[in-house]
Amino acid sequence: MAQRMKIKDIGGEFELIERINRGIKLFSKDVIFGIGDDAAVLKHDKKDYMLLTTDMLVENDHFSLKFSTPMQIGMKAVEQNVSDIAAMGGIPKFAVISLALPHDIDIGFVDGLYKGINKKAKEYEISIVGGNITHSREIVINIALIGLVEKKFLALRSGAEIGDLIFCSGDVGKSTAGLELLRHNLKGKSIKPHLEPKSRLDLARKLVKIGINSMIDVSDGVASEVNHICEQSKVGAVIYADKILISKNTIIDSKKLKKDAVDFALYGGEDFELVFTANKNKLKQLIKFDVSVIGEIVNKKNGIKLIKNNKKIKIESGFDHFIRIKV
Repeated sequence: MAQRMKIKDIGGEFELIERINRGIKLFSKDVIFGIGDDAAVLKHDKKDYMLLTTDMLVENDHFSLKFSTPMQIGMKAVEQNVSDIAAMGGIPKFAVISLALPHDIDIGFVDGLYKGINKKAKEYEISIVGGNITHSREIVINIALIGLVEKKFLALRSGAEIGDLIFCSGDVGKSTAGLELLRHNLKGKSIKPHLEPKSRLDLARKLVKIGINSMIDVSDGVASEVNHICEQSKVGAVIYADKILISKNTIIDSKKLKKDAVDFALYGGEDFELVFTANKNKLKQLIKFDVSVIGEIVNKKNGIKLIKNNKKIKIESGFDHFIRIKV
């Protein structure tokens, strides 16, 4: 009898997505871009494309009731979807929300969850137009979000060009540092960014109006996001570890954990910052914002390399839902 193959045996989450994608057929000419980016891109009208994304939070995987309040969980569920729309250069518009809940859950949890969801829906002017509820052993929250983006401002992972500078917004590594503090029963300022992350929607809109070549949100770590851009754009990259912006709080908290904050930034996730590439002639305009240059796009034959402590290292992938990266 042949041994059964498991997800980890084929390489993990992203190989699984590729395996699924090979069997997918598109039956509509209205699909501009399907699987492979932060959101699907669909025809809408002469001016705009429609964006469609979905994301899920699973209890004891993406959140724990030991650490998060119901309101924080609701806020995070919206923010991670808005971050996908932001990475495409768009604006969120409509959402449907599906819940899987244990039959004995306290109704106060649902009230608190929707307090967080409604707070973010109001902030981003998202209309919640439907959903579904069923039962399960653990809590699952899934949001599908529709957005719009002007055709001229659409940002994809596939537009990076050789010679582009690689940028990262804000500071990274804080969410993973916060999660590890919680797991080790330690205190620190990185905990709040983990429990209450913020998308960079406003910044993303400014970036696409200046003109960038590719973009992705940092949901799985900087290393993973650079990999995705390179794969879709068929290019290579050089990343400079000492150029990645990490806050003092993240560095302090990482030391409490006896970990390297750079590894949290590269291989952690859920910072919801933006990694993007742009031509060097855009540099003066872009550095006016909360962004840093962290590398450069190179020829595909050079691969994806990380320069750390004056050593050139082949970059690893980031967070994988089926292969836990030890950081």
